[in-house]
Amino acid sequence: MERRSRRSSTGRRHPISRKDDLSTTSNPRHRTDVDGDVHVHPVYLSGSLHIGDPALQPILDLPNTERHHDDLGNFYAATADGRIRIGFIPEQDWNTLWKIAVAPDAFSAPRWVANFSDGTPIEIVTSVTTELAAMYSADDDTWLDERSAGPLEWISPYAAAGWVHQGVDRGHLTLRSPDGLASITYRRAGLLHTDDAEQAGQDGRFTIGTVKSAGWYGRFSGGTPARILHAASTAMLDPAPVLRYRDALDHYAKQTAKITPITQPAPSPLDVQRRAARLRSIAAPPLGAPSPVPSSVVWTSTTSAARCR
Repeated sequence: MERRSRRSSTGRRHPISRKDDLSTTSNPRHRTDVDGDVHVHPVYLSGSLHIGDPALQPILDLPNTERHHDDLGNFYAATADGRIRIGFIPEQDWNTLWKIAVAPDAFSAPRWVANFSDGTPIEIVTSVTTELAAMYSADDDTWLDERSAGPLEWISPYAAAGWVHQGVDRGHLTLRSPDGLASITYRRAGLLHTDDAEQAGQDGRFTIGTVKSAGWYGRFSGGTPARILHAASTAMLDPAPVLRYRDALDHYAKQTAKITPITQPAPSPLDVQRRAARLRSIAAPPLGAPSPVPSSVVWTSTTSAARCR
């Protein structure tokens, strides 16, 4: 695993709102609330937003979620029963920015974990946390026992989207995006670390990310529910462009992604009429004011600049 200083790969710190700044909503389904001056496509080339709030919010909206910052400014949250734990950890020695763990209780080893590096598009992390919040129930344990996905189920949506099978290498089943810039992998054998390391988030049974060495990755351990994997795949394959600020895009995104400036739409006829009405209202003389005296100068299309009558 690549060792990093306690900053993102772009040199930016990742701001996170304090407790009082994080809004709540009664709707557990969230869309990423981001802004920008360009549309970027595909999402896997859009890079990070360098913020954590959109992906944290679905978990923070669960009842009685506990949250805290450490002395370095890293942010942690957990459900009241301790079964879901999430960390947004920019200040550490590794390039893993997001850590998610799900366990039967606060003192048990995780059933499954997911990790994302500091360049991961926020839309993908948010899709995962939104699905996790929808699965969660404080009143029963059935959501903890949801089935995982096999290799064919994992790769199926990518194959349907035209991703190309790269063959099986030492038990690794890999598909690459049509543009050759992203890949997903199912590791049946030959993991880089032990099973314990996999559950600790140091390796993944299911992986997604870009193919360049300095790109981003998402890793899911064995046992990750199929619903969570599907949420990640849905975001990864979403054809809709995402919002970004051009100045915040990294060099790789600028070189590889499709970037379209956001332009204001042309006014409709109704917009023109409303604007004209507002201007007439603003220009109208106040009630009781004398009517203006007609000008003795009348301009026509045939009147020269030097003529008047």
